Parts: sequence; C-alpha cells; structure tokens
Amino acid sequence: MVKVKWSKEAIENIFEIREYYMKVSPKFSELLTDQIFEKEVLLMSFPKIGRIVPEINNENVREIIFKNYRIIYSLFDEKNINIIAVHSSSKPLSEGSIFG
Repeated sequence: MVKVKWSKEAIENIFEIREYYMKVSPKFSELLTDQIFEKEVLLMSFPKIGRIVPEINNENVREIIFKNYRIIYSLFDEKNINIIAVHSSSKPLSEGSIFG
C-alpha cells in the first residue's frame, strides 16, 4: 500500500482554508477540510489519479482538483507520496509557491 505524508506547508494551507471559511460557516469549514484530508484515501489506492501539474510539467508532480483547490502532490516512488500544497485555483501557481 502507498504511504501518504502531508507536508507542513500543505497542513498550513488547509488551516488557512479552514480559518477563512470558519467566519462564514463553521459547519462548511469543517466539512471542506475533512473532504480535503479524505483525498489521502483516494491517493493510497490510485497514486497516479491526478493530472500532471501543467506549470511544473514533471510526471512526478501531480494534482487532484477538488472544488476550488488544487491538491498538489509528489510521487517519490511507487510506495510514497508527499502532499506538498493545497493551492487555490484562483491564484497563479509557480514552483516557488508550492516548493517554498
């Protein structure tokens, strides 16, 4: 089975999303963040389900589109995935914005 790790940046991204929506709807905020974390189960079963991130154009850097967010992850090998960022699809993406 594939092992999925969440980077510190990805966790911080989710926290920021949660805090943003908490002001409007605490229930929606919790639901949205839970749904983002649930994508881990999908990746464990289907690691290559995401498309290659067009801005990076590296076969090992992929993304799952969920609602208004891009869950960006890296395939290290057949058994290890690192979720590196949860990025708003309304903002431009660059290597600097996801690789720190």
